[in-house]
Amino acid sequence: MKPTRNLKYLAWIRTQPCLVCGKTGGIEAAHTGPHGMAQKSPDTSAIPLCARHHRTGSDSYHKLGPRAFELRHGLDLRAIVARLNEKPSIRIEGSSFVGKYRDEEFLLGPLQIGLRSAVRIILNIKREDRVPGIGTEGPGIRIRDFVRIRERFQLRQ
Repeated sequence: MKPTRNLKYLAWIRTQPCLVCGKTGGIEAAHTGPHGMAQKSPDTSAIPLCARHHRTGSDSYHKLGPRAFELRHGLDLRAIVARLNEKPSIRIEGSSFVGKYRDEEFLLGPLQIGLRSAVRIILNIKREDRVPGIGTEGPGIRIRDFVRIRERFQLRQ
């Protein structure tokens, strides 16, 4: 059976920083999943690594092998692949778009912004969640933060 190919996913992986050193240029999509002789694993098993940590360095994925690479760099490749493959979702609640990504909910905006804008915002949130273990603040506002802000505002009035 041929492995699943996903060129868009690979292109997105190459926009992420190297999981080991954080380098942002020259990123390669390193396939980490199971594979047969002369066969690549599915594209959805790829992780972002610079050339040094993927192929050329003495501590690279290809030189050390998966287990030794994980131990050397303190990575859990299975958990990283799962996180990279997580999908955000959007729902309508009241008169607003609400997005969910990684068990966090985000108020994306009123229905007037349109679905296309809501999708763009939730995808930016996912895009900003670059390196496993390091979350960055992106567009949108977390629901719990919105409720806290609203409660503070109501107390002032």
